[in-house]
Amino acid sequence: MKEEIVQGFKRSSENQSHKRTMDEQQPTTSNYPPAPYWDDSPPTKILRDDVEIMEMHELQEYIQIPNHLDNTVLLVPISPPLDPRIDEDERLYSLASLYMEKFVSLNMRRRLTYANVSLAAMFDVPCVCPFEKSDLLPFDHRSYRFKNRNDYTMILDYVNQFPDFHMLNKSEKTVLFQTAAAVDALADPAYYSQVIFPNEAFFVTREAKFVRMDPLPSLELDTSTEDYSKEDVTMYRSMISMIRRQWKNVNVPLGQLKMSISEFSLFKALTIWHYNYYKLQDSGKAISARQRDDIFRTLLLICTDEGHEDPMLRVSEIVLAVGNVMTEVHELVTTLLEITVFDEVQDPILKDMLKFKY
Repeated sequence: MKEEIVQGFKRSSENQSHKRTMDEQQPTTSNYPPAPYWDDSPPTKILRDDVEIMEMHELQEYIQIPNHLDNTVLLVPISPPLDPRIDEDERLYSLASLYMEKFVSLNMRRRLTYANVSLAAMFDVPCVCPFEKSDLLPFDHRSYRFKNRNDYTMILDYVNQFPDFHMLNKSEKTVLFQTAAAVDALADPAYYSQVIFPNEAFFVTREAKFVRMDPLPSLELDTSTEDYSKEDVTMYRSMISMIRRQWKNVNVPLGQLKMSISEFSLFKALTIWHYNYYKLQDSGKAISARQRDDIFRTLLLICTDEGHEDPMLRVSEIVLAVGNVMTEVHELVTTLLEITVFDEVQDPILKDMLKFKY
């Protein structure tokens, strides 16, 4: 008999000769009259005097009666099944919590890596954004590096916790990781810029650097203050062009939405799953489609809870913004290929990332 619907105690053969005596405490309940004693089985019959006893059909509705009763166990009632709609809502809320926790964890690692912060301050509040204004330094194209190995580790830890990620095959996991890295490079700076400078035009990088975007930075490097090589001038133009394009096509549209951390966490995951739908094999496509649909329903639930007048319209606006990021992924990688011409790339992971056909 299943343990989850029954509880009982076995009659030991070696203790069969031992019976409860009249001096022992009697097992009674408020509904049962006292009995001289019970052996290892409950009483088979109780007189129906002043106590209202369930009929058998009522009992069968209250508990699950096994087909074969065993007198060595006692049956106990179980809770009725929950409303399936409540179960589904709880599952979607758990999904929202998962994606938000992973995004917060990624922010904490960035804060520890790039911000001037003590360990004790890491756990003061949930890390909605890894930086404060005091952490930021001016952007310098000469010290810029797109990513180091630690950045890849952060993103790998982030995407490795996605639901059903373990069900993908090796090549599909690689594709998802590569896409997550590209989406992270586009979406996260837009979110950080919005949080740190809600009413000002500043572009914030994931390495705690900032660029003033009003007016837009010039594409021409000022060579009057310092001696720059031709490579410096060309690299500067490529990098500022990338930042200007990213600001216009990603930061501004996402900034206008002013997404909460819950919305942005789901938006980022939705972009990763949706972009990969077109690159995965059949089994991977099924997983991607399922996760994409779950995130859409979760977004609708979150937007309703956050008080938007038209939750469906709000979700539609967020979904449309997914296209902005997807369009810019290819342009980002193209620009990075131009930048790496000036540096000999030795990191095998970065080489693989730039070979990937986004």
